[in-house]
Amino acid sequence: MNLGEMRDNLQGNPTTLRFKIGEFIIRFSLQISVLLMVTGIVSAYLFIASTTKSLTNHTSQLNAQRYLEALSAFRTLYTNEVVNIAIKQNITISHDYKNIKNAIPLPATLSMALGKEIGKFQSGAQTFLYSRYPFPWREQENKTIFNQDFSQQAWDSLTKNPEQAFFRFEEVNGQMSIRYAIADVMREGCIDCHNNHAQTPKNDWQIGDVRGVMEVILPLDKAQFTAQSSLQATFIVLFAMMALITLVLFIFFSRIKKDAKKLADSNIEMMNKQEQVNFANEEMSLAIEQLEHKAKELVSSNQVKADFMATMSHEIRTPLNGVIGMLSLLKQSELTHEQNHHAHLATVSASSLLNIINDILDFSKIEADKLVIESVEIPLAELVTNLSATMAHIAHQKGLELIVDVSQLKHVVTRGDPHRIRQILSNLINNAIKFTAQGEVVINTNITVIDEKNLQFSCSVSDTGIGIAQHKLDSMFERFTQEDSSTTRQYGGTGLGLAIVKKLCQLMKGDITVTSTPGQGSTFSFTLLLEACDYIKAELPQVDLSAYRILIVDDNKTNREVLDGQLKLWGAEVSQVDSAKAALSCLAADLSNNGHKSFDIAILDMQMPDMNGAQLGQQIRADKQLAQLKLIMLTSLARPGDGQYFANIGFNFSLPKPVITADLAKALVQVLNDDKATSQQPTLPIKNISKPITMKPLPKSTRILLVEDNAINQVVAKTLLTNLGAQVEIANNGKKALLCLEKGYFDVVLMDCQMPVMDGYTATKTIRKSQYDYKDIYIIAMTANAMSGDRDKCLAAGMNDYLTKPVDIIALENSLLKALNMPLKPREAVIPRRTEQKITNKNKAIKTVDESISNNVWGKAEFYKRVGGNQSLAERIVTMYCQDMPDEIDKLSQAISAREVKSIAAIAHKIKGSSANLEATKLAQCALEIELAVKENNCGDIDLLSIKLKDNFTELLTELEEFIAINVPNES
Repeated sequence: MNLGEMRDNLQGNPTTLRFKIGEFIIRFSLQISVLLMVTGIVSAYLFIASTTKSLTNHTSQLNAQRYLEALSAFRTLYTNEVVNIAIKQNITISHDYKNIKNAIPLPATLSMALGKEIGKFQSGAQTFLYSRYPFPWREQENKTIFNQDFSQQAWDSLTKNPEQAFFRFEEVNGQMSIRYAIADVMREGCIDCHNNHAQTPKNDWQIGDVRGVMEVILPLDKAQFTAQSSLQATFIVLFAMMALITLVLFIFFSRIKKDAKKLADSNIEMMNKQEQVNFANEEMSLAIEQLEHKAKELVSSNQVKADFMATMSHEIRTPLNGVIGMLSLLKQSELTHEQNHHAHLATVSASSLLNIINDILDFSKIEADKLVIESVEIPLAELVTNLSATMAHIAHQKGLELIVDVSQLKHVVTRGDPHRIRQILSNLINNAIKFTAQGEVVINTNITVIDEKNLQFSCSVSDTGIGIAQHKLDSMFERFTQEDSSTTRQYGGTGLGLAIVKKLCQLMKGDITVTSTPGQGSTFSFTLLLEACDYIKAELPQVDLSAYRILIVDDNKTNREVLDGQLKLWGAEVSQVDSAKAALSCLAADLSNNGHKSFDIAILDMQMPDMNGAQLGQQIRADKQLAQLKLIMLTSLARPGDGQYFANIGFNFSLPKPVITADLAKALVQVLNDDKATSQQPTLPIKNISKPITMKPLPKSTRILLVEDNAINQVVAKTLLTNLGAQVEIANNGKKALLCLEKGYFDVVLMDCQMPVMDGYTATKTIRKSQYDYKDIYIIAMTANAMSGDRDKCLAAGMNDYLTKPVDIIALENSLLKALNMPLKPREAVIPRRTEQKITNKNKAIKTVDESISNNVWGKAEFYKRVGGNQSLAERIVTMYCQDMPDEIDKLSQAISAREVKSIAAIAHKIKGSSANLEATKLAQCALEIELAVKENNCGDIDLLSIKLKDNFTELLTELEEFIAINVPNES
C-alpha cells in the first residue's frame, strides 16, 4: 500500500482506517520480521557454508595425511620384515619382479602398486612417488611428473622443510581434489641398498636426507556435493517454515529418511570395501607364508650343500694331508740343496692347494656373508715370492717368463688374511698362465700408507695372452662366466675363480679391475686394505753390496728391471744388457778401462736368443782375464742335475726363476764368501766390519727384553739370542722389566716366571692391563716350570708362548720367528727332552713323564752344543756355577732345617734352572723333586732328597773343578 492509498483510506471509515493501519503495521512488522529472518538464515547459511568448507578441507588434509602415513608404515614394515629376510635368503628384489622368477618387488614399487589398488576403491585416489634422483627405470615417469607445477613446488618446499607437508586444492581431471605431499626421507634400513645398488644415481646418502616425495590426490566432489545439498535443504526448510510448518516437517522427515538411506548405502559400500581389504590381506598373508616356506626350503638346501661340502672337504683333505706329511718326512732326510729346494716348493704348493680347497669349499660362506676375514701378521714380500715360486714350473713348462717385483714392498709385514691373499693371487696367476701361449706373466706389487693404522696393498698380474673383448670385461667377475663358450673347452675351469676373487677383495675393503686388449694380453689389478704393524719393521736380507759391481744379462726387459731394482736396494752398482753378445762387449770394454773397478758378479739368464746363458758362461770362463768374475745362472725350469751341470762349466751358483729375494741374498752370500776365493777378492762389508757376509735368522733391528734373575741363565740366554742376531737387554725382575718397557722399544719379551720383587705372572698381567703402547707386546715364557698345567698358567696370565728350561736353541729360534711373524726355519727333526712331571694321588710318589733323562752327573757334550761350541763361554758359565752354587746349596739346607717352605721351593727352583742350563741333569732332577715335595707337603721326602742333592752336587763339583783346572788359566 502506497501513500496515495493510505491517504484515500484515511478519508474512509475510521474502523477500516484503524484496520488498515493495523494491517499495515502487521504487514510492515511481518516484512521486517521476514527480512530479519531471511537475513539471519542467509547469515547462518554463509557461516555454516564457510565452516563446512573449512571442516571439509581439514578433513581432506587429515585423510590425505593418514593415507600417506599408512602407506609409508606399510612400506617400512615390508622393508624390515620381508625385504631383509629376502636379502638374507638371496631372493631377488627388483622393480621388474613380474618378469623375474621367484622375485619380489622393491619397497617403493610395492607401495605404488598398493596405492594404485587401493585407489580403485578409495573414490579414485591416486598415489605418486617421485624424486630428483630416480633410478633408471623411473626416469621417464619422474620427468613427466616434474613437468607439473605442483610437483616442482612440492619438491622445493619439502627439501627445504621436510617436516612440513605441502598441499593445495585444485581441479584434477574435472574433479575438485586435494593434492597432498610429504617428504620421503632416507631411513636406516634403506641407506645401504641405495648407496650400494649397481644402478643407484647417488651413493652418498645419509640418514634423514630427502630422497623423494610421496603424493596422494583425493577427489573432494562427493564430500562438497553432500555438504552443499545439506545447506540448500536446510535453507529451503528454514524458508518454508515461514509459510507452512507442515511442509517444513515433511521436508525434514523426508530429508532424514533420505539421509538414512544414504547412510545405509554408504555402510554397505564400506563393508564391501572392507571385505576387499580383508581379501587383499589374506592374499598377502598367504604370500608371506609361501615366502617363509621358500625361505625354509632355501635354508634346508643350504644345509644339504654345507653337509656335502663338509664331506667333500674331508675326502679331499685326507689324501692332501698325506702328501704334505710325506713331504715333511722327505725334508727331514738327507737332501741336496737342489732337492731340498724342490721339496720346500712342493710343500708350499701343497699347503697352498689345501688352503685353496678350503677357500673354495667355503664359497657358500661367502654367499651367506658368513666368511670371517682373519687379521694376522703377514710378510707380504715372502708370501708373494713363495707363491710365485710354487707356480713358476707351470709357466716355465709353457716357455713363459714369470717375473715378480716385490722391491716396492717397503712394509713387508702387515696384518691381514694371508690365506685369502694367496687365494686371490693363485687365481690370477693361474689364469694368466693358462691364457698365455707365449711371452711373460708379470706380478707387480706396491704398498701405500693410508694413515697410521692402515696400508693399501696394490698388486697387478699382467700377461701377454689372448686378451678379453671389451664388451665382456664388465661380466668377467660374475659367477660361471668366462670370455666365451669355447674358453672352458679349450682351457678348462669352472668360471668361479674370478667371482671368488671379487668377493674376497670387497670383503678386505678393496676391489679388482681388469684392462685388456684382445690378442695382446690382460692386466688384473686389485687393492686390499691391510693394517700396519706397529712393532715389526720391514727388513730385507742383511746384505751390503755397496763395494760391488754386478752385470745382469737377460733378454727380458722386465726381469732385468726387477733384478736391477733389488740389487740397487742393497747398494750394488748395476749394469744390464739384453744379449750374450752385448755382455761380451761390455766385459771387454770393462777390461780395457784399467782405471775402473771391474765387475764382481755376472747374473746370466739361461734362455736367450743366438747364445744362451750356458754358452755365454763357457766363453767367459775361457777368458783368463775374467777368472775372478763370479757367475750366477738364472734358469726358468730347474731340473735334477742342473746345479752340477752349471757348476761343471764354471758357474758359482744357479737359481730357478722367479728369483726369490731371500734365495738371491743367500746366493750372493755363498758366491762372494767362497772359501776358494783369491786374496785379491774384496770382502763383502757388513756395517763397515771387514768379515765375510753372514745371514742372521732374525732382523738386525730385533730388540729383545730378557727378564731373568739367575746370572747363569742370563749369560746362556743372552748368548743364544745374540747368536741369532738380536739385540738383548736384561731386567732382573718384573718391576725392572716394566721400567725398561717404559723407557725403550722392544719387539719381544722373554719372561721368567719365578723372580724376586715381582714374578713373571704378575709382570705379564700388569703389562696387559697398562695403557701404554707396549701392552700388546709378544711375551714368551722361558721358565723351569715344566709341570702339567704350567703352560696353561702362563697363557692364562697373558703370555703368548711357552718355552721350558733348559731352552732348546731350535725351539727358541722358531718361537722368536713366530713372534716376528717370519717363516719357521726348516731344520732336522729334534725331539726335545721333556721334564714335565705328574704326581700320583695314590701314593704321592713322584714320577717323571720321560724316563730317558740321562743319569750322567754332567752332560758335557750337550752343554757344549748349548753354548754353540764357544769354549770361552763354556768356561765362563762353569766358573760362575762353581762360585755361586755352593752358597745356594747351603741356603737350601738352612731353609730345610728351619722348615721355611717358600724359601725351600724358591731355592730349589733356582738350583734346578741353573743346573739344567749346565746339563747337570741328575742335580736338576733332584731339585725338581724337592720342589714338588714342597707342593705335596712331604717333609720326610724333602729331608731324604736334601741328602741326595748334596751327594749329587759333590759329584758334579768334582767334575767341574777338574774342567776348570784343565781349561781355565790360573790368574795368580
